[in-house]
Amino acid sequence: MVRTLYILVLVSVVASCKKPYIPDVSETVNTILVVEGTIAVGINAENHFLLSRLRPLKDTTVNDPEPGAQVAIESQTGQSWTLPENQLGSYTSSISLPSNTRYRLKVRTQNGSQYETEYLDVKRTPPIDSLTWVQPQDVEIFAHTHDPSNSTKYYRWDYTETWEYHAYYDSNLDFVNGQVIFIPPSQWTYACYSSETSGSIIINNTTALSEDRISYQPILTLANPSPKASFKYSILVRQYGLSEDAYQFWNILRKNTELTGTLFDPQPSQLPGNIRSVSNPTERVIGFISASAVTEKRIFIRNAELSGWPVMPAEDSVCKVINAEPNSVQFLTQDTTYGPAFYVTGGGLRLAKKPCMDCRRRGGSLTRPPYWQ
Repeated sequence: MVRTLYILVLVSVVASCKKPYIPDVSETVNTILVVEGTIAVGINAENHFLLSRLRPLKDTTVNDPEPGAQVAIESQTGQSWTLPENQLGSYTSSISLPSNTRYRLKVRTQNGSQYETEYLDVKRTPPIDSLTWVQPQDVEIFAHTHDPSNSTKYYRWDYTETWEYHAYYDSNLDFVNGQVIFIPPSQWTYACYSSETSGSIIINNTTALSEDRISYQPILTLANPSPKASFKYSILVRQYGLSEDAYQFWNILRKNTELTGTLFDPQPSQLPGNIRSVSNPTERVIGFISASAVTEKRIFIRNAELSGWPVMPAEDSVCKVINAEPNSVQFLTQDTTYGPAFYVTGGGLRLAKKPCMDCRRRGGSLTRPPYWQ
């Protein structure tokens, strides 16, 4: 979404709905700071902000992160919380912010430039009533919510997916210093866990309804046969109440990134913002920061609950074992792409490609999440 934001913010300035136009885009556009995130209020709520620089249209770089900045949330009562940089341009911390005050975001970049929002009212957010899913072929996941006070009206959702997947063989063997050895369970590489955050813009409103209720809000479609559901899949959905201005910002961004493409689609629009440069009032900054209570809900989906969903991804069909007896040790010494898979009673050792016994080769971690069921 970040790369699309860069491109379409530029397009919003120069695009025409009448005829093609090739803009004269200066290389200096990457001096424009882009700030993305929401001040998440609540107990141990994750606050995550991305800082980056706008890229020229012809630049193929996915993004240009802004590292080394100081990012802080300040309350109107004088408290301050600093968000450490956990990755280049990504500033994250789980903090507990009370809902009975106002907040602003302050940013100081490495070159000393300072940026901030005004103090923002905290928008309340009702609980997520439930998450449900159906599987006609793919898995479709929905959120349901309502506000009995009829005061929220504008909503946004994002999510984090986590899934457990397995190597093709559950091996308790390794080849170390020229010997095949048994390894303890703590060193097994059979079960891994991966996570991924949402990149799409999911918003809705109830302004045209008599009741502040949203049912069957589409959150995600998991395409069959995604390996994410090969064993156990979980999704954590977060819900944010929005002000009308914040909703309009996200709606314009959504239209710019998802709906343009033909003459009859909504044309790119100029993005509003509420963060400004303190150091240079004429400097343009891109971003709209909200302060919102966050509610969340998690569900699990097991492969056994699905219909016609493969347990192993198609690429694991190459995991055929070989019998190198009686020269297995010599074979493993010479071909380091293979490892010991298992013993066959009365038939000796079987070997297979190492990724077939090590789930980490597909990018995951052996660390089991604390919430995993």
